Amino acid sequence: MKRGIGRWALLLALVGAVPAWAQRANFTWDIPKTVSVVDVPGQVDANGVPVKLLAVRSKEKPQVILQSVVDRFQSWGFSVQEAYKQPQLLREPMVTGLDTRNFISYTAILQVNPDGTTTVFLGQANLGAAKAPQPAGLPVFPGGSGVLTAQTEGSHTVSYSVAGKTTADVEAFYREVLTKAGFKEIQPRVFKSPTEEVALNLAVTKEGQVAVRLVRRAAAPDDDMRPGE
Repeated sequence: MKRGIGRWALLLALVGAVPAWAQRANFTWDIPKTVSVVDVPGQVDANGVPVKLLAVRSKEKPQVILQSVVDRFQSWGFSVQEAYKQPQLLREPMVTGLDTRNFISYTAILQVNPDGTTTVFLGQANLGAAKAPQPAGLPVFPGGSGVLTAQTEGSHTVSYSVAGKTTADVEAFYREVLTKAGFKEIQPRVFKSPTEEVALNLAVTKEGQVAVRLVRRAAAPDDDMRPGE
């Protein structure tokens, strides 16, 4: 769950950047047939936007959950764009309600589970409190575009895409630059220095671009990673 926080936060902050009109304060979620709730403590800094996250597992069908979320947004006076105008950044369906009184966006992303339940990732992006994003100190492959950063307690995430290259090209780039920076590849696409660890995730999108995600976090020193050895 924790490894996926940065990904969802980036998407929720990006969704919150679309035009907005109206809403009220103190909104609460109400997902039908809730089975369990996972509250992510604190908040995530996604491209400089504070985002609060919540994950709810429900026994209800995805279509019913989506309509329930839309109905609740509208009952609170949110601005909800028509379905065909809603941004769909993933394969999973998502819907966003927007607030200009407090300048906050609310987004629900639905993920169907093998057991027939649905996990609903719920995000609250405080656009009015946005600030300049903190650099993660990670290099971007030359020509990379759409760079998004997220910061949680103890970790930084950088996501972007690369056109005209292969996953092997990107992997070779990071293997070279991270090795020069004092990191050792301890397992495929996982690099460690005496105090930090960087995990590299690569995938090819349907458009043929390479989707890159790097997660940098503090790590306890190992005996074989001591400086000078």
